[in-house]
Amino acid sequence: MIAAWLLGVAAETATPAPEIKGADLALVQNVRAIGERCARILSAPAPLSLMALRAPEDVRLAEARRRAERDLPPARAAARGRAWADLGLGTEDDPAAIALALARDLPGLSFDGDRARLLVDPTRLVEDDGTGDPASSHAASLLLATGVAPDEPVVAHYVVHAIRDPAPPAEPLTTDATLARSALAEGEASVAALLFLFEGVGLEAEVLGEKLRPDDVLGGRLVSESIRSDRPIVARLVEWVYLDGFSSVAALVRKTGLSRLPSERASRGTTRDLIHLDRPPAVPVELPPPAALEAAGLALADRDTLGEAGITTWVSMLTGKDNLGMIAGDGWAGDALWRFEGAGGGVSVWETRWVSEEEAKDFAYAAERCLQGRFPGEPIAGTADEPRVLVRTDRVLRLERRGAAVTLRVATPDWDRKLSPPPKKKGATPGAVRPKR
Repeated sequence: MIAAWLLGVAAETATPAPEIKGADLALVQNVRAIGERCARILSAPAPLSLMALRAPEDVRLAEARRRAERDLPPARAAARGRAWADLGLGTEDDPAAIALALARDLPGLSFDGDRARLLVDPTRLVEDDGTGDPASSHAASLLLATGVAPDEPVVAHYVVHAIRDPAPPAEPLTTDATLARSALAEGEASVAALLFLFEGVGLEAEVLGEKLRPDDVLGGRLVSESIRSDRPIVARLVEWVYLDGFSSVAALVRKTGLSRLPSERASRGTTRDLIHLDRPPAVPVELPPPAALEAAGLALADRDTLGEAGITTWVSMLTGKDNLGMIAGDGWAGDALWRFEGAGGGVSVWETRWVSEEEAKDFAYAAERCLQGRFPGEPIAGTADEPRVLVRTDRVLRLERRGAAVTLRVATPDWDRKLSPPPKKKGATPGAVRPKR
């Protein structure tokens, strides 16, 4: 069934490619010159095949949407969003919104759907940018001080992506893998763009020491606009990608230099590997899907992993305590968020693994605090040694720890009754409880 599901993902159609027009010889030459300078900073070959074209906002948005839907197909995104909503992590639309935010990257520019062409807004990187009076023009003042026009570091950011980023994955990535991959990519692009901007005035050490950050310069041009999204989970995770990613890459460059970043990016595939740079990268525990759910007639719609960054964000958002979030996420060894769907509703199962029982207890405690934060005043049944159960009219939430494993299952009442064993008389795991009318 899983093989058929994966084959079905590849068959989903994405947004069709729009027609792109706008050849500009001066633009092409400018981007090529920026590319050669970025290649020198990175000690890498210049991206000679990268073309630059003028394109308005609607075309850039359509191309970004094509890439986002390729990376996370709409049906998968919607199923993932339903699982997130069951956890209280966000809404059904948020996974797709994050994918689009990462595909759009910085304002004013974008890659096309195939990442072969850089699409530049007609008002960006124009020939007379910076030619005004430095006393009254920020662009002219910046050009006078650094020799760099305001849009050139933004172009440099994209050029670094063209030089360094690996080919898009063949299959949709989990949230954890997407965040880790994107944070390393955006972090390196930001570091290189800031070096591009400030190397002429000898401020490289301030960049690598994080005294100059991408959100502090050029009026925010070097970070995604989605950092200010009115969707809380989108804003938090995009901020993690751009700002925590910058901090992680700057720390790696201080330790190993820019030349070692490709190998670091290849070995650090989880958010845990970026949060704990002092620890060697670890291979997460692989978790098979719960066989009982497929046997009951449910179909697998999505498989996600939230990782340490996702867990930390989830706990801090629902409890309002950032420190509790960091404690809850530390010790992560792997997780899988499964979304199963069938007649009469769906079931979300979140299985987590921890390096020891102590870390599992910390997470289970934080997870219960999250339930209390979501549903204040609603009773949670079960003793400390039993699964904890919160019954609502539309959902039954079951939280259980067994050794170093913690599972949270969220199901409709009908599916909860079908999947739960009958309750024992004394000291047993609670069975399904009918919601009060």
